[in-house]
Amino acid sequence: MKTIKSVPGRFVSAVRRSFRQFLALPLATVIGFVGLNALVYLADRSWSGGGAPAGFRWLGELLGDSAALGSLLTTVASSIITVTSITFSLLLLAVQQGAAALTAQVTDQFMARRTNQFYFGYFVGLSVFVLMTLVTNTGFHRPVFGTTIALLLTTSALCLVIVMIYNTIDQMRPAQIIQFIHDRVLEARDDDLRLLAATRRTSRQDWPIAASVRSRESGYVVRLNLPRIEQAVKRHARDGVEIAFDITVGTYRAVNDPLFRLRCRPGTTLDAGARESLVGETLAALTYDDGRDLQHDAAYGLHQLSTIAWTSVSTSKSNPSPGLSVIQALRDIIAHWSEDENRPLEDPTSCIVYADAAPIIATDALEAVIVVASESIQSQTLTEAVRTLAILLRHVGQPTADRLADVANRTLSSLGEHVLTRQLEAELTDLAKALNERGFVAVARAVSEASAELAASLGKLNSRSTRVPGTTS
Repeated sequence: MKTIKSVPGRFVSAVRRSFRQFLALPLATVIGFVGLNALVYLADRSWSGGGAPAGFRWLGELLGDSAALGSLLTTVASSIITVTSITFSLLLLAVQQGAAALTAQVTDQFMARRTNQFYFGYFVGLSVFVLMTLVTNTGFHRPVFGTTIALLLTTSALCLVIVMIYNTIDQMRPAQIIQFIHDRVLEARDDDLRLLAATRRTSRQDWPIAASVRSRESGYVVRLNLPRIEQAVKRHARDGVEIAFDITVGTYRAVNDPLFRLRCRPGTTLDAGARESLVGETLAALTYDDGRDLQHDAAYGLHQLSTIAWTSVSTSKSNPSPGLSVIQALRDIIAHWSEDENRPLEDPTSCIVYADAAPIIATDALEAVIVVASESIQSQTLTEAVRTLAILLRHVGQPTADRLADVANRTLSSLGEHVLTRQLEAELTDLAKALNERGFVAVARAVSEASAELAASLGKLNSRSTRVPGTTS
């Protein structure tokens, strides 16, 4: 198969992503300043020819003639541009330091914050406003109102610098970064629910496969146009065709990776033209991009949380604090999404089969934190993870409970790397009780036995590789 790369489509996706993630609000703010300058220019026409609007003569005398206004605006323009360049350089340095301490995910959350977008737009827009006001200053046109507004906005900007610096430093705290990503993950879940409500979860296995379609380009699948697929199915096959996707939004596909399967009702025959049209319309309904969008991709947020936890908990950073915050964020996310698994959304009449991957990715992220805690021997991180398993097992739905019990069972493989602290022992005991209460008797017994074996190493001198003595035959 020949590789197809939709350059125009990829460019449009990149531009759209950049506007969603950052550019929209700053550019809108700059345009707002340009519009304000146009309005103020019309108001300043009342000063033309040496005249003065009623009640404002004192303002004209205070600011002076055109030469004085030009000198003042030149000073303001150079000052605001200098302050903007220095401030932004310091802010970007702070972001870089935060990214070095955690991961590059810090940059994504910094750009996604509306306040940061407004700061950038405000300072750039103010610079444009002052420069445009300076250009309109002539011997005939005196921008008295424009200069007054420029002075007021510049004063506000200087005060805003203090707020902006504080906000940036506060945003670089690991807890704030993780909380922001946590909130975006919960918001992005709404997009998942809309897709799930319009599709089915289970494919009709008795329907034969008419075509297995593979990707013709590489990148992340960031959007799925369901109405386009549904219209194509109605046009060519009515209720006799099913499109079963092998991927979810946010999945990376390389060329020739599987995308979806086209199934036909037994007895339904699709001619080559109809089949080719269905495949083409479905491929066209998929939007590829080189990057993912945290605002609409819950799985991407989970990936960011997992990456932050792995980097900070591992011996690369050996910082347990971000890892603990990630575990707590994952506990809240899993608790929220468990309700959706208990009351699954789907349209039984839909011709599209689409999987719900986000809840599984969330529990997998928790499992990854447990694994990396064994590499750095962070008992406090493992203790919090075990506590999270016990808490969730007591109230989540059965599909989530099954996965958590499996995670608990797999956790035992790394338990021998740790020292059985008092807190860890108490949480393992509580986890065994929670597993028993949910009916996972075998896993509960395994947890109790593993805890007892690790307890046998207490008071003895052992390396991490021999902490739990092996059984002898």
